[in-house]
Amino acid sequence: MSDNADSNRLVNHTSCDFLWGAAEIAEAINRTPRQAHYLLNKGEIQCAQKKGGRWVVSRAALLRELGA
Repeated sequence: MSDNADSNRLVNHTSCDFLWGAAEIAEAINRTPRQAHYLLNKGEIQCAQKKGGRWVVSRAALLRELGA
């Protein structure tokens, strides 16, 4: 892999720790994607926002909100 590809991979998984979509959010909170989607649509996960039709949340903010 090139140095640039390594840098992009590191940025995507460490410093920009955002969860995109109900499936990634579900995995972080140990729920099914459908359960996460339900919680997101009901406003139960207040730190999440919908951007471009996809849910996004900071992993740190999500864990803080859930008390983990």
